[in-house]
Amino acid sequence: MKLIEEALKIILEEAPELEAAEAGLLQSLGKVLAEDIYARDSLPPFDKSAMDGYAVRHADGQRLKVTGVVKAGDELPEVLKPGEAFKIMTGAPIPPGADSVVKKEDTAQDGEFVSILKPAKAGQNILKAGEEIREGDLALPKGKTVRPAEIGLMASLGYSRVRVHRNPRLALLVTGDELVDVEEKLEPGKIRNCNEYTISAMASDMGAEVISYGIVRDDPAEIMRKMKEAFSKADIVVSTGGASVGDYDYIGRILSELGADIKFSAVAVKPGKPVIFATYAGKLFFGLPGNPLSVINTFEEFISPAIKKMMGRQDLREKTFPVVLENDIKISTGRTNYAYVFIEKKDGVYFASSAGPQSSNALMTISRANGIVMLDGSLPVAKAGEIADGKFIFR
Repeated sequence: MKLIEEALKIILEEAPELEAAEAGLLQSLGKVLAEDIYARDSLPPFDKSAMDGYAVRHADGQRLKVTGVVKAGDELPEVLKPGEAFKIMTGAPIPPGADSVVKKEDTAQDGEFVSILKPAKAGQNILKAGEEIREGDLALPKGKTVRPAEIGLMASLGYSRVRVHRNPRLALLVTGDELVDVEEKLEPGKIRNCNEYTISAMASDMGAEVISYGIVRDDPAEIMRKMKEAFSKADIVVSTGGASVGDYDYIGRILSELGADIKFSAVAVKPGKPVIFATYAGKLFFGLPGNPLSVINTFEEFISPAIKKMMGRQDLREKTFPVVLENDIKISTGRTNYAYVFIEKKDGVYFASSAGPQSSNALMTISRANGIVMLDGSLPVAKAGEIADGKFIFR
C-alpha cells in the first residue's frame, strides 16, 4: 500500500505532457499555452485619457479657452498651447503639451471657456504608454491556462493564433451488475449509475474529452473487450468498481492478462484505499473504487493532477492552508483521512465544520461541502479546536 505522496509521485512520473499544436485564438480557450507570449506592442500604445473631461496644462489658470475636441480613435491632436484646453473623451490620445485631464464633473463650461473647479494635478487621469506592458515584455508564460481574460489580452497584442497543448481524452468504464441507468426504476439490490455522470462532469470541467462506455457488466470478457477499445482511443482509461480483492473484482486480473504494468493497487487514504494505477501502451489507467465519495476523492487527488500535467499546466495541486476544526471528526487510523467540510473565514481565520457523515457513499455530504481537511490518522478522533490542513473544492 502506497502513501499518498508516493502514489502521486509515481503517477506524475508516468503522465506525459501532451503534444502542442497551433490553434485559433478562440479555440485556445481552456487549453494551456505551449509557448511564451511576448507583447508585440505596448499597452496602452500611446498616452490616453482615462476620463471624459478636459486635457489641460496643470500649471495654467482655472479659466481656459476650449480650442479643440479629441475623441477616441482620433489621430494625435495639435499641440495644446498655454491657457487653452481640449475637450477630451475616454480613450482619446493626450495632446502634446497637456499633462493632466480634469474629469467633466470637476469643470463648468461657459461658451468657449471652461472653468476648472478643482486644481489640476500633473499626470491625473492619464494612462501612460506602456503602463500595462511594454513591447517585448513577457505577457503570458508557457503553462498558463487560457481564460477569457487571456483571450482578450492576446487579441490586444495582435495574436490570432497560438500554440497550445492538446487536452487529454479520458475513457470511462463504470462496472457493476448492481447498476441501472438514472432513468430506470430501482429494483431490490440495484442502485443508479451516478459515477458515470460524476466523473464525466469532473473530467469535462477540467477540459478533458470524455469517451464513456456506460455501464459494463461484471463479465471479464466484456470488460477486457471494452478496456482494449478504451486504450486504443484514449490517453487515460478510468474504471469504477471491481478494483478490490473480492470474487467479482476483475480489474486487476484483467490488467495483468492484458500485459499492463501495475504500479500499485492500494493507497493509504480514506475514502478510496483500493486504487489501481497502471500503464499500458503509453496510456494511463486508474481503477477507482465504486463508492461515490471514494470516486470523487481519488479523482481529485490522483487523476486531476495527471490531467493537469498532460495539459501542460504547472499548478498540479490545490494549495492547502490551516483551518481550525469546529467539531470532533472520527478517523480511520493508519491512513490519511479526507473529511468533507464547510470552510468559512471568521476574523481572518479559517474554520471547518463537518458537512455530514463521512461514509464512502455519502453524496449528500459532498453536496454540502466546499472543502476538505486532511487528517493524518494517528488518533481515532480529531478534536474540535485542533488545526488541520484544508483546501477548497468545486469552485
